[in-house]
Amino acid sequence: MTPSPQSIAIIGAGVAGLVTAKTLVARGYDCTVFEAGTRVGGVWAAGYPGFGVQVQRELYEFPDWPLPADVPDFTPGELVQRHLEDYARHFAVWPRIVFATPVRELRADPAGGWLLTTEHDGERASRHFDFVVACTGLYSNRPHRPSFAGEAEFRGEILHLAELGDRERLRGRRVAIVGFGKSASDAALEAAAVARATTIVFRAPHWPVPARLLGILPFKWAMLNRLTSSLLPPHYRPSALERALHSIGKPLVWLWWRIVEGLLVAQFGLGSRDGTRPDLVPKQPIEREAFSEAVMLPRPAFYRALRSGLVEPLQTEIATLTPTGAVFANGATREFDTLLLATGWETDYGWIARDLRETLHFDDDGLYLYRQMLSPDVPGLAFVGYASTITSTLTYNLQARWLADLLDDRHRLPAAAAMREDVDAQRAWKRRTMPFSRGRAARLLLHMLHYHDSLLEDIGVTPLRKRGWYAPFKEVFAPYEPRDYREVAADRE
Repeated sequence: MTPSPQSIAIIGAGVAGLVTAKTLVARGYDCTVFEAGTRVGGVWAAGYPGFGVQVQRELYEFPDWPLPADVPDFTPGELVQRHLEDYARHFAVWPRIVFATPVRELRADPAGGWLLTTEHDGERASRHFDFVVACTGLYSNRPHRPSFAGEAEFRGEILHLAELGDRERLRGRRVAIVGFGKSASDAALEAAAVARATTIVFRAPHWPVPARLLGILPFKWAMLNRLTSSLLPPHYRPSALERALHSIGKPLVWLWWRIVEGLLVAQFGLGSRDGTRPDLVPKQPIEREAFSEAVMLPRPAFYRALRSGLVEPLQTEIATLTPTGAVFANGATREFDTLLLATGWETDYGWIARDLRETLHFDDDGLYLYRQMLSPDVPGLAFVGYASTITSTLTYNLQARWLADLLDDRHRLPAAAAMREDVDAQRAWKRRTMPFSRGRAARLLLHMLHYHDSLLEDIGVTPLRKRGWYAPFKEVFAPYEPRDYREVAADRE
């Protein structure tokens, strides 16, 4: 680790990049933020029609920079992006951002540190930095576009959701949507509002997360507390409570998740009703699929649209496109004018020099790092934002604080061998308990409390954040939210 670097490059001006810059600038570091686009916000600056936050407003705000009081729950994307601009200006990050300047290459400088090659207005330039923080997130802005047999014969339009722009483009058309994640459910509702017919095509349904369980209990009370965290498949560094629950209490843990599944089937109407409608009950147990990329908190209208026939669910995949539609793997055929791909975005670390990528060791399921941030084999390079949690704004704040304390020598890393051992244990745990995905290495989701606790313990701050007379009760049953970490994010603890 480079002690007290004189110059730091931060790649990306999304949420992670802004938080990292704010934290390091406040500590007196000379930071330059390189942003490929012309606006701050990352994914929030390049959304799709109807996009927004999947969770209640209090779960997607900065611990020390709350959203304005009039911002609604499930905040629309454009309001989030505006809030990020205000954040960057308030914390003096804005002057540090170099816009429209993508990073083309990162490679080691033989003299020490890093050489960063950027491009602006067609001109390339290289600069030296002592330390680099990659804040490009889990995915790039490059859409994932699967190819299909028969594409050349299809006379309609094939669009990725990122290209849609406005739902008016779908007015009066017959639309087939590929995917079943949050973006696919949003796309289905957008299309159904104006299209002549809407079909959503998916390989398998996934467990939905309700905004309110049974329409009463906000999901954060059921999912974001220490009790639920202990009922999940055990963490690779389990607590004594987890070890007990998953040994002598294992039947009760199994029963708990079956009850949760039953409640979700009833609330969303997932069952087939004796074959009278498509079966939308997922096959994966919820405690495993809770770590899948497609688990979502859908808009309530989505499942109503599936059950009313406004959106036709078709569980299969495209075998071949025809001039006027498609033949599917299950033998069904449909005619449509627009094929809308809600198939996500690709991970792109092509800007990292080949030899450096080999040293970092990218696996098929992602990049495994110590504390989700550092490679034991590549000092001087950190990743902030490469962690998928329910409250990502909080996670990035805690990562940035941990990194700042490390650079200030307020805490120290273990030996490289111990870091590798921890990374190996993390990799084995995720592959044992989580479904495969290209980003599995970054997935924490409902295990985020374990991760947040480890970051705070490293920097010498108590992970027990609840206060007041009922703090012990709240530690077990109350949800953890960004506001619980306000003092940590503000660097006052």
